[in-house]
Amino acid sequence: MGPCRLFQSLSECSTRGVGPLCGRLAGALLLALLAAAPQATPESAPYQDLSELRAEVQQFLEAHYRIPSVNRTKITVGRLDSRLRLKACEAPLALSVSDEERSGGNLTVHTRCPGPNAWALYVPAQVAVYREVAVASRSLGRGHRIAQDDMTMALRDTGQLRQGFVVDATSALGKELRRPLKAGEPVRLGLLIEPTIVERGDQVRLRARMGTISVDTTGTALSSGRVGEQIRVRNDRSERIVRGRITGPGTVDVIL
Repeated sequence: MGPCRLFQSLSECSTRGVGPLCGRLAGALLLALLAAAPQATPESAPYQDLSELRAEVQQFLEAHYRIPSVNRTKITVGRLDSRLRLKACEAPLALSVSDEERSGGNLTVHTRCPGPNAWALYVPAQVAVYREVAVASRSLGRGHRIAQDDMTMALRDTGQLRQGFVVDATSALGKELRRPLKAGEPVRLGLLIEPTIVERGDQVRLRARMGTISVDTTGTALSSGRVGEQIRVRNDRSERIVRGRITGPGTVDVIL
């Protein structure tokens, strides 16, 4: 029996004054109304939109690499698992990336939601950063001392240059190569070493210090070396062989 029919029967029952029957009809009407009423459903919890999150990471990376020395970039933000459920962040996202030199490559962006719905996520990304860097203008041998005409500038993806790169060619002048370079190959920082400034057989200034007392004499280098390296030197006066550290062109400090 529907609610309308029950209500009609309940009205007739009240007119006739039949108490117990009216009670049963009233109870049936209440149950029918409750069954017909729409059931309240719990409000679904809001989640962070993953496509918007990736777009925000993209914008962050574009701003991070927007500097004068960068000619252009190609940024690809990795996909996120569609099953990921992160509570919608009520505050602006905090993003950071560990690439102070802005050389690019495969990296992750630390994405953090502050506030009551706090969560953190590492979003993968691939960044190609194209810069004008120094490359060898011709084939150069191991130990070659870099001169101005040994280099030219060319556009390269610095994310692929794992041993560093040179954007100011003058900073490489006078340095020596650890290994050969082919024409067009980038001049990497990791391949450059300070030049040899003392050659075996050179006459050097031999300097010994003890506290405030300093004694200078001349000596003969028994090996070659660069600034900061230790070499053996023969004291020209005493013929004694000592060890010293090269501190500059033709200057060796005796190690006491």
